[in-house]
Amino acid sequence: MFNIKAFGTIGLINFSNDKGIMTSQLKVKDILNIYRIDSTINRDLSYNRLPQIIKYIESLDGNIGVFLPSLVFSFPENPHNYYSPQVQELTIPPDIKLTVIDGQHRIKSFEKMVSTITDNEKKQKVLESYMTVQIYFGLNRDDERRLFSDINSNARRVSMSLVTSYDTRDIMNILVNEIFNSSSSLQAVQIEFNKSKILRPRNTHFSTSVRIKKFISILLFGKRSLSNKNEAQVKKQYDDLFSFLDKFFSLLFGVLPNTPGDVLQYVLGHESLQNALALHLHNKIIIDCESEITWIDNWEEEIELLGLIDWSIRNTLWHPHMIIARKNSPYEFKAFVDSRHNDLLEILQSELG
Repeated sequence: MFNIKAFGTIGLINFSNDKGIMTSQLKVKDILNIYRIDSTINRDLSYNRLPQIIKYIESLDGNIGVFLPSLVFSFPENPHNYYSPQVQELTIPPDIKLTVIDGQHRIKSFEKMVSTITDNEKKQKVLESYMTVQIYFGLNRDDERRLFSDINSNARRVSMSLVTSYDTRDIMNILVNEIFNSSSSLQAVQIEFNKSKILRPRNTHFSTSVRIKKFISILLFGKRSLSNKNEAQVKKQYDDLFSFLDKFFSLLFGVLPNTPGDVLQYVLGHESLQNALALHLHNKIIIDCESEITWIDNWEEEIELLGLIDWSIRNTLWHPHMIIARKNSPYEFKAFVDSRHNDLLEILQSELG
């Protein structure tokens, strides 16, 4: 094992000579050798998060690359014995491990990914990649816990609808954006691209971009999130799917009320019903989604049948599945429980056959 070098200036925290911070870059292979996870500081590792992070890291080979937040560490020793201000170099010997304050899931994802790569050239590319790190000095255990708490309680998560707009690595993000820009019907019912949630009842947007993405996924594949194989199918059939969806939304919003997102009048603005509707149409329209996405010839007739349903909030058909949202406030309205789309699917199947 060799010493690892990190370059950068150590800045004082709150003008204290006892505490400092340094920003630098380290290779993935070095990070995997020097990190230490303290269970008394970090929350428990959630292993179900790793596949999604690994999938993102795998786009390292793409033209855009990957962009990960800084990893945050605490250096356990007095830095004066390991830092040279003349060359702005921190020496990390093999026997010193840096405590992870933020980034344990990213580190574990890299670790798991590297362990499964059989292509040596690809493995080396990952290991030789750099990540930005922030290294704190002079923190005691309580300081480390407070820092972890501050990072995780004060950080604001980026709206997933903005992610849908910005991240062009995901073929479904591209599809949603291009369909929206092409479809006058989607534009007319209004789709929220800046926020992941719609504040009802005053906001009458039909949906958010991230919910439309889920709607399309359910419509085409019968599920909310897609596998790599599913995404490859979308890429292969992109032009055909684009034409199909453009016509689909034009017909759909031609038979639905003009303001389907108005939850004071209609039930269509709720995510659970939208998911149920997408799943119903998947079962009725899509023939195959395994080898190739295909649909029935007369699928337009299934859309036209939706015009026979009373989508109004007054329809007692929906009432057993509804709750009062924002109760005892001026903005009280009826809503569905988000996870109860299967009950609503049964209603659609009963009404439409």
